[in-house]
Amino acid sequence: TVGANLFELYHEEEIQSNPWRFVTKKAALSRLVDEPVNQFKYVFQLPTDCLIPSHVWPKAQYEIFGTHIYTDQPAIDLDYRFKPNVSAWPAYFALLMTYKLANDMVSPITEGSTAKVEIMERKYNVQRGRALYADAQGRPATPVQDNPFVDVRGAR
Repeated sequence: TVGANLFELYHEEEIQSNPWRFVTKKAALSRLVDEPVNQFKYVFQLPTDCLIPSHVWPKAQYEIFGTHIYTDQPAIDLDYRFKPNVSAWPAYFALLMTYKLANDMVSPITEGSTAKVEIMERKYNVQRGRALYADAQGRPATPVQDNPFVDVRGAR
């Protein structure tokens, strides 16, 4: 019962807490014919499964009101996070969610044993680090393009 009550809340919270690659989608947004009331030129419909937007392309000023996004760009694409079905979770995320639920369920089950709560908290934190590392493999690191020593030589 405790797990069932916490599951949906933790599912969405964990997805929104980090830009997980497996819950990210891209979409070209549909521009609406209605003109915005003020300050922006265009209004677009957000995807129905959008939990939280990540990026707007091209980079532009925008604001979200309800299920609409307002901007001065005539066309935009959106990277956003959605809530996938549990069957689509990668193993590292499923294990993370198991530890997350166990962490809050262990106290009522063991009648407040702080040692068990601390153990589950440690297991959750270790698995979160592992999950973040595994998920990051879907996006290669971008090297820093800063060469201060070379730049100084050319400044003479």
